[in-house]
Order: sequence, then structure tokens, then C-alpha cells
Amino acid sequence: MDRRTGARAPVILLTGATGFIGRALARRLRASGRAMAVLARGRDGVDAASRVAAALGDAAAGVEVVEGQLGADGVALSESARRRLRQRVETVVHCAGDTSFSPADVDRFVGEHVDAPVALLRALAGGRLTRWVQLSTAFVCGARAGLVLEREGDVGQAFHNVYERAKLAGESAVRAAGAGVGIDVRVLRPAIVVGAAPATAGGNPSNLFFAFIRLAAALAQWPTAAGARLRVAGAPDAPFNLVPLDYVVDATLALAEHPDAAGGTFHLVVRDAPPQRLMAAMLAERLGLPGLTLLDAAAETVADPTPLERQVARMIEPYRDYFLQDVRFDDAAAAAVLTRAGVEQPTLGASDVARLIDEALLAEAPTASGR
Repeated sequence: MDRRTGARAPVILLTGATGFIGRALARRLRASGRAMAVLARGRDGVDAASRVAAALGDAAAGVEVVEGQLGADGVALSESARRRLRQRVETVVHCAGDTSFSPADVDRFVGEHVDAPVALLRALAGGRLTRWVQLSTAFVCGARAGLVLEREGDVGQAFHNVYERAKLAGESAVRAAGAGVGIDVRVLRPAIVVGAAPATAGGNPSNLFFAFIRLAAALAQWPTAAGARLRVAGAPDAPFNLVPLDYVVDATLALAEHPDAAGGTFHLVVRDAPPQRLMAAMLAERLGLPGLTLLDAAAETVADPTPLERQVARMIEPYRDYFLQDVRFDDAAAAAVLTRAGVEQPTLGASDVARLIDEALLAEAPTASGR
């Protein structure tokens, strides 16, 4: 409540608060004292409020939980909830979505990524809503190679999977819907986000990277570690396109409301990301595992793999296309706004990698949690 005017403070509405990036955003928003509501659904006999409380812990105190569901058929929201949100929500940060690469029901999957956010935007339009922030992915670039610019969208690229295609379609649909009702739509495209992650699908890439670190660290402790080998196939000269979760959270909250970000599309990436061969070398040095070797998948295979090497190959198989892709993401627009907002650009040097390793080794194995 604004004590001077008596008006209720503007609210940020967050979707996907029980997922990987969403819960980190929610915790940061609550820590800042911002008024926040989250749109969530009950699942498996657990109501929405209980799911949010389980995901956010102490940060759930004071969060308004709005029961609703974003699905292929649009948005399921009571009329009273819709009316309340229209009166109070000024900014929506849309993080919800299924991150499966091969969903069983493609039509439903696409509807959840395209029709559902459009339906929510239209349901809130005409009220207090001014800005819509769409969390997408840098990999809407599909199977492209080389430099990808922030302003580029559909340039006729092939896609690795339906997830990439649906995320790009979702960007376009929300932009068009926002233009039609006068809502400022901002699109954020993070690379592969790493940090302590729940066992939701959205946290899978980070959990995989952390699991690999823990496995390699365990190997380094074996009595025969000096002669141990762990060969991994990749693209040694391609960038290792990871981005820290903390930066994605800071950047998202800054870009969500900064006036210079209006209508923009922003890559949230590590500029000049290290090549895979350098990342492998930094991991090997930090973990004390000289037998960690990155092979060029285009020229050689892992001959006579050990059981451990076969296990690692199975772990990374769902993300193999990304390990082999030589793509670089321009982030000039994001850097310009974030510099003015006081958000520092992330790096992936030796000290940063050391911190990621420490975080991975300290993190507990993730427990099952809803999206």
C-alpha cells in the first residue's frame, strides 16, 4: 500500500515459481521486499499453495498464490482471480513451461508454450499490466553455427527438437499479442543455465553438469586416479555456452522494468565463453584429474570405452547436439542496458569454474519437485 496515495503497490506476477529459474527469481524478489504474486497449479493431490511453499521455503511468506493453470487450451483462471490480477499486476515474468525435448503430445506441448502465455496476456490486458517478460532460450537459434544476433529470430533455421521450435513460436506469438493490446513485451534468451537446481525438467542441464563434476571428483579420489582416464567426445574449439544462475536472475529483474529495455530481445550469456577444451582443462586442474580428456567427436571416437566413460556418454546423450554445436551469442543489447542498471557481466574463468565446482560438490542431490 502506498501510504501517500492509499493505492496498492504494483505487483510482479511470476509463472513457473516452482521450477529452476522461477524459484530463484521468487526468492530474490521476496528478499528485495517486492510485492509478488505467483500463478501455480495443484498437482498430484497437492494444492498450489503447498507446492509453492515447498519450493520457496521461508521465501514463500507473504507471496500471494493464485490458483490457475496454463495449458494447451489457454489459461484456467477464476473470474475473481483474473479481476484481482488485472487491478494489481504491472509486470509479468513468464518462466513456466515444459523443457522436454521430445514430448509425447507435441500439439499439447506447443499449445502450452504458444497459446497459454498469449491467453494469460490477453486475460490481464486492459488492467494495470504494462510489461510482459518472456523467458525463452538462446537456442531458438536452432542448428545454426557462428554468430547469432539478439535481433534475429526465424531466419529459416533447422531445429534440434520441438522445444527450440516452440520457444521461438512462443516469442513471436506473445510479441504479436502484446502489440495488439499495447503491452511492452521483452524477450530474454539465456544460454544453458547452471546453479543449484531442483529435480524439475528445467534443472536437468545444470544437474547433469553438477553430476558430471561430482563423478569426476570421485574418480580423482580413487587410489588409481593418477592413471585414471575419462574421455568425453565434444567440439574442443566450440564455446562452452553456460551462464550462471545468479546472473540470469539479476539480469532478468533488471531488464524486466528498466525503461531502456522496452520491447527488446536480450541474450543472457557469458560473452567470449571459453572453448570446450579450455573448460575441460580447468575442470581437470581444479579436480586433480589429469586423465580428463576432451576428444574431437568430428575426428575420433572413444575407443574401447571404460564403464565410466559409457556412463558419461549416456548422461550427456540428450544434450549431445549442444556439445557439438559451434555457436556464439551476441549480447550487445543486453550488456548496454545491464551496464546502466549496474549488473556486472558474467565470466567463466578459472576462479568462476572453481566456484561452480565448489557449488556442485556442496550441493545435495536434488529431490523430486514439481514445475
